[in-house]
Amino acid sequence: MLLRFKIKNFLSFYEETLFDMFPNIKREKFQHHIHMEMEVPLLKQVAICGANGSGKSNFIKALIFLREFVTHDNFLKLIDLDDYIFQLTREKSQVISFEIEFSHRERYYIYNVEISKKEVYEKLSISGLNKTEDKLVFERKGTNVNAPSVQNEIAVKQLLTLNPESSLLPLNLKFPVLSNTDAKHIYDWFSKKMEVITISSTIPSLINLMARKPKILNFANKVFENIGVGIKSIEINNTPFEKWAIKAKNAEELQKIIDKNPMQLNRNIAQLQNNRNVLNITIQKGIKTVQELLFNQLGQSGYHKEMKISTQSDGTVRLLTLIPALYDAMYEQKTIFIDEIDNSIHPNLMFELLRLYANNKANGQLIFTTHTTKLLNQQELLRPDEIWFVEKKEGNTKMYSLNDFKLHNTLNIENGYLDGRYGAIPIIEDLSVEI
Repeated sequence: MLLRFKIKNFLSFYEETLFDMFPNIKREKFQHHIHMEMEVPLLKQVAICGANGSGKSNFIKALIFLREFVTHDNFLKLIDLDDYIFQLTREKSQVISFEIEFSHRERYYIYNVEISKKEVYEKLSISGLNKTEDKLVFERKGTNVNAPSVQNEIAVKQLLTLNPESSLLPLNLKFPVLSNTDAKHIYDWFSKKMEVITISSTIPSLINLMARKPKILNFANKVFENIGVGIKSIEINNTPFEKWAIKAKNAEELQKIIDKNPMQLNRNIAQLQNNRNVLNITIQKGIKTVQELLFNQLGQSGYHKEMKISTQSDGTVRLLTLIPALYDAMYEQKTIFIDEIDNSIHPNLMFELLRLYANNKANGQLIFTTHTTKLLNQQELLRPDEIWFVEKKEGNTKMYSLNDFKLHNTLNIENGYLDGRYGAIPIIEDLSVEI
């Protein structure tokens, strides 16, 4: 789980900016919103608010950038670093830096990284949580590594000489040069326990995911049963490929795709239409089955009919995309970041999702950006320390918590925000235009 995240000189984050998940323990309201069972209390959820162009999405992009760097050894080779360095200053620094502290497998880690075109610096430590000294796992600068667990210093130097732009973490997975397991655990957290959902995110294998994990399908059904969108249930329909192909217009096209790898007897093929997973073909021991997601839709006078995902609204599909992530934050100890959670979703529905998450014994974290100012007045949903603001001045983005302000219990926070009391709002001049 995330403790804190620092960003510097990345996109609109010029000066070092700190975001953290630490609660104000003095606040007694909504104690169930806090992970109290850990060595250090952590919030289960945070909403990030701010104007258009303030840097909310850049915060999400920073997390994606760091995750890609940690999990892919060729990431920096495929990008132009100049595109990510802060540009709006005469005295440009050429170094992007991140620091992230998080917990995984009952340990707390701090990972620092500084990236420039000249070299990569990274340092991984076991955090002492300000109670004891941090314990070094490894420190790397360019091709030089200082690590108590290095098995072969010459081999490490050669590995980094051949891959100077790569993090040691993905390299260590391919060529184990560190004898302890901490580096692998860090890689696992970034690749398996941290998930980022952008505005354009889709799940190409959504049908296969729900077929493999019926608990997620059951969870989706519970959500849709209670939100009043006219969907009674969702189910996966399985049809033998040959039977399905009799009526399907694109059966021949899909058969050609299958025939490209005739020796691959066990696999899944997902078909997308308008970024929606309309069907999945699963092949087990050569037997082909077509899987489709069907929505039992309520109509007039009690009539209901099974409808395909292609007939559903963008809001329904967006919600369906969020449900696996929400499930993972509640039951799989994942830290989930969602950019614009309210995109295509009604505010009242968003509030119900947050209420569902907060009132359950979630064992992960949910961090999301939003434009819905109405959320600020939902004091039965969020604590003040669960609300963060993003503001941009002279091109530089900074982040701060509502908890930094003195608040009266009867204060209308939404009105105060819209009046500019907390900053992070758009400054709009006269928009009248003569044509």
